[in-house]
Amino acid sequence: MESFIESTRGGALSNLLRDTHARNLAAYRRILTSSPVTATATQLDPFWDVVVVTAGDAQQRLVYEQRISQELDGGRIPSQAKYHVVDDPPGSKIGSGGSTLLVMKVLKDLYPPEFLDKARVLLIHAGGYSTRLPHVSARGKVFTILPQANSYQGIHVMELKLVLYLHLLKSMPPGVFLTSADGIELFASKDPFPSELKPFTITALAHPSSTQIGSTHGVYLLKDPNERVIKDKALPAHGQSALLLECERFLHKPTLDVMKATQNVIYHGSSSDAQDIVYTDSCYYFDSQTAGVMANTFAMLSPDCDLEAWADILSFQDQSSDDSQGALSTTMDSHQKSQRIVRQAFLDAGMSLEVMVLNASKFYHLGTMEEFIAGTCTDDEFMSELHIRNSNPGIARVYTEQQDPSQSGQQQKQTLESHIQAPGYIENSLIPFSARIQSHSIIVDSDLPIDAMVPLGSCMFTLQLREHEFVTFTFSVKDDMKKGATTLQDLNIFELVPVSEVLSPPGPDISPLPLLTTSSKGMLSLWTAPVFEIARSRTASIQLALNRLHRIQHHLHQAESGAKNTGKNQKDLLQSEVVGWTSLKDAARRARGYCIHEDVE
Repeated sequence: MESFIESTRGGALSNLLRDTHARNLAAYRRILTSSPVTATATQLDPFWDVVVVTAGDAQQRLVYEQRISQELDGGRIPSQAKYHVVDDPPGSKIGSGGSTLLVMKVLKDLYPPEFLDKARVLLIHAGGYSTRLPHVSARGKVFTILPQANSYQGIHVMELKLVLYLHLLKSMPPGVFLTSADGIELFASKDPFPSELKPFTITALAHPSSTQIGSTHGVYLLKDPNERVIKDKALPAHGQSALLLECERFLHKPTLDVMKATQNVIYHGSSSDAQDIVYTDSCYYFDSQTAGVMANTFAMLSPDCDLEAWADILSFQDQSSDDSQGALSTTMDSHQKSQRIVRQAFLDAGMSLEVMVLNASKFYHLGTMEEFIAGTCTDDEFMSELHIRNSNPGIARVYTEQQDPSQSGQQQKQTLESHIQAPGYIENSLIPFSARIQSHSIIVDSDLPIDAMVPLGSCMFTLQLREHEFVTFTFSVKDDMKKGATTLQDLNIFELVPVSEVLSPPGPDISPLPLLTTSSKGMLSLWTAPVFEIARSRTASIQLALNRLHRIQHHLHQAESGAKNTGKNQKDLLQSEVVGWTSLKDAARRARGYCIHEDVE
């Protein structure tokens, strides 16, 4: 899992972040049980005035709105805030950057200026299908569930985001705090966080990271003539404070050579074995005047501008990519034109970029299957900091209350007694004693039959598409879901197995889909290939998936031994249960439609 920790002080820092998060959790519980007053009515436990979640399209917006309504009705998220879900315009590709500007326009249209000038808004970017974490592709990444100590239901990412920044809220001036659904930020400060209101300013949080991590993130070049950062970093974790500095330059995913060539961007360790560090991006917040500039700029953007909320927003001071300050060039594409429009609007408004350096902080990314298993099962510091405890070491279990509560005790007992190799993540799944699940696996919404065998590093989950239509997907946690191929012979599952070798063939009453042999659009992927059986029942769907896993393992074993594959596409005995074929992309859409009772045909 992506994070950077100095080994010499990681334990002390981890303990500090754990204690800070524990206080935030306690404050959150008080907010949940308090009367629904506005956040500004109490200084003890302030809360957000507005919470906005972004969605990729109207269907995802409806799914998010439905889930948020359920959470509010159940008293699981505070009612003090106003909640909104904002989806991208139909047929557009505006990216998280364009979505940020759109949200500002929506808020400007919804609320009077006197409210927005005093409100504190949490903006969570959560649009899209989350292809790299496929078991949440239908529900959305903002409702990814993490286990929690003393709670079999766990905590979903949206709720976690409502908790993470409560200590910052005590000092944060009115404005918008922007974060993403697949990043987790933990930070502390000895002194209060900076609270002065600065108009037309973006304030970005910065975390110490290795240069390797810096090469995949945004990196800040700080104006620090008095070496405040170095002095603060030399202090023990509990003595470090948030430092507010001007940003001289924002580097997006710089190479190591670029970082080395940029003076003062790399901070060298004080000991021979200390790692060089840079300060990398995560969240940022901005005032209502900046929000107004963004709102007014949205109308000028191209519908396919595909702007990024970090690379294209935080780089507005950098003029190196502009050939002039003149008119837009006819040779620019829509992204470049929109990027120039945003940059010029910010500069015309006199905006500045400041950085809140947080030496006592960590940033984690939970955007892939392997990162997810590490975070929920094996990363002891992350688990301690986030209040994640597994009663059986290395095996995470979550049972949401959508299930029959009378079954949860039985399920936990059976899971504990089952032969599950750690690490492993089990969510809403009944695992009988005789089942075998090998390590590094994710099992979601899939009650396994007796004697089921799930191989090493599997991701297995079931989606309901209609009342009598189910599909269970199986991937390796190492699979690249969007890696392209032109034919099924060239498309691999479990990294090494051609999809064409392990498909159960269509039955006599099933018409194979056009893409089953060659993509008519020239490219297939595990995300788009319609090669997964739709079954009449959940039980049959799960068994078909287990049979598929068996064929995959058979192929892998034959490949290791050098034997020829004699079982290619052997007929599945459950073929009569198959009513069609689907891709994960289409199934996620249909599962969402079923969830909101929407006709998606």
